[in-house]
Amino acid sequence: MLVFAFSMAPASAGDNHSAHGKALSGDLSIMAAMSPAPAPGVGSVAVYLTFSNKSDRDVQLVAAESPAFAMGHMHKTVMTDGIMTMEPVAQITVPVGGSVMFEPNGLHIMLMGPKQSFTAGDRFPLTLILDTGKQVDTHVSVVKPGEVMVHDHGSMKMN
Repeated sequence: MLVFAFSMAPASAGDNHSAHGKALSGDLSIMAAMSPAPAPGVGSVAVYLTFSNKSDRDVQLVAAESPAFAMGHMHKTVMTDGIMTMEPVAQITVPVGGSVMFEPNGLHIMLMGPKQSFTAGDRFPLTLILDTGKQVDTHVSVVKPGEVMVHDHGSMKMN
């Protein structure tokens, strides 16, 4: 049973977790942006990626959007008393020299209202927006369900 609980709490990355990828906006980069292909008739998709900050200050990620969808939200998955819920996240702090992982059962981006259907092998644009108004653009690869890579974080903490 999936229950939606709505609270606009900020999230932040804990331990620094480095990732290597092509810088897309100065010292900010997005790596491995992917989304499982939705089942027919499903009006939303989840997006998973790594957002790295090699700049000289913390950055605040405040929104995600795509022209291929009507709207986008950042969420985190929370398990409480055996019930998994998704909670909207208003802001995510990406620390200097750190990365934030958007992945299944953790932080993720939800895009709702697709303007076309997507199947494995397709791509669509995604823009991540910082509190300064700066935007970081990438393309998301649509993959077969079950092909999303999940990372072992050991001691990495996600709030």
